[in-house]
Amino acid sequence: MVSTKKVSDYQYLIVGGTTKAATTSLFTYLADHPTVCAASYKETRFFLDKRYPLPSKYRYDADAEVYNLLFSECDENHLRLESTPDYLYCPAACERIATLLPNAKLVFSLREPISRLISWYRFAKQIGKLPQSVGFDDYIDLQFNIATSKGPKETIDPRDTNHEENITHEQHLQTLQQGCYAAYLKQYLQRFGKERIHTLFYEELETQPLNVLEGVCHFASIDKGFYKDYEFKVSNRTETMRNADIHQKYRSFRFQVRQWTHNRPLIHRFLRGMKQAVEPFYLRLNTRPNKSISISEKTQRRLMDYYKHDVRELTELIGRQPPWELFA
Repeated sequence: MVSTKKVSDYQYLIVGGTTKAATTSLFTYLADHPTVCAASYKETRFFLDKRYPLPSKYRYDADAEVYNLLFSECDENHLRLESTPDYLYCPAACERIATLLPNAKLVFSLREPISRLISWYRFAKQIGKLPQSVGFDDYIDLQFNIATSKGPKETIDPRDTNHEENITHEQHLQTLQQGCYAAYLKQYLQRFGKERIHTLFYEELETQPLNVLEGVCHFASIDKGFYKDYEFKVSNRTETMRNADIHQKYRSFRFQVRQWTHNRPLIHRFLRGMKQAVEPFYLRLNTRPNKSISISEKTQRRLMDYYKHDVRELTELIGRQPPWELFA
C-alpha cells in the first residue's frame, strides 16, 4: 500500500553538531536501534543552502517531498534519522527544518574547540587541503588573518550568522570561527525551543558512550535498553595518510558510489559490506601513526582568549559547563 503521508508527518531525529565531533559514530549507534530508520547515507546535506560549499545529491529546492527519497526503506512508524553536522552553521537549514519538519528533534554534538582545530588540521592534511610542511601555528595564523581581514568576508562571522554569503568555499578555513558554538546554537534554541534541542559533548561520547546514548534515547523517546550490551565502535577516525592524493581520490570515489547506490538498497548493502571488509586493509596500507602536534604557548593563549567568551555564553545557553579542562 502506497503511503499517503507527507514529509511533515513523520518523526525525525537530526544529528547536527560540529564537524570532527564523532557525529559519524553517533549516527551509526542510533541507526542500529530497532525503532530507528536511518537515511540511506549519513550526511544528506539536504537542508543546506544551495551555495553552501559541500556537494549533495539532493538539496532542498521548494519541494520538501524529495526528502522522502532518502528514507525509501523506512516503515511508517520508524523514527527517521539523519546527520549533517554543518546544519549548525547554516541559518537556512535551521529555518527549513523548523518549517518543513514540525515533528523533528535535533541533537548537537560539540567538541572542545582547540582539540577540534587540531583534528581539522590533521584532516586538512589527510585530504590534501594543506601542504605537509604547514605547521599548526601557521594554520592558526592563516585563519586569524582571514577572520580579521578588512576585505570581502571569506568565512562565517559567528556574530553575523544570518548571512549565507559569508560562507567560504574552503571548509578547512572556517574552523576557527565555527568553534564559537554558542553563536550558532543560539538560533536553533530560539527557533525550536529547549525541549526540541539536545546537546552532548564529544569528550563524554568518547569516554562514556552508554551514558550519552541513554540521554539521547530519553530525549528521543526510544528504548535505552538496546544499548545495555552494545559494542560502541569509533567510526571515521581522522588518520595521518601516507599519500593524501590517493586518499582524496578514494574519498571522491566513495562519495560518488554512495550517491548512486543510496536508493538501490540491494546494491547499497552489498557495497557497504564490501567497504567494511576492505577499508581496514586500505587504511593499514595508507596510514601512519599520528605525530604529536606542536603548539606554541602564544598560539594556545591566543586561542583560549578567542574562545573563552563563547564558552561562557555556551554554558549560560545550555545551563551546563562543558567538560573542557582548558576552559574550566
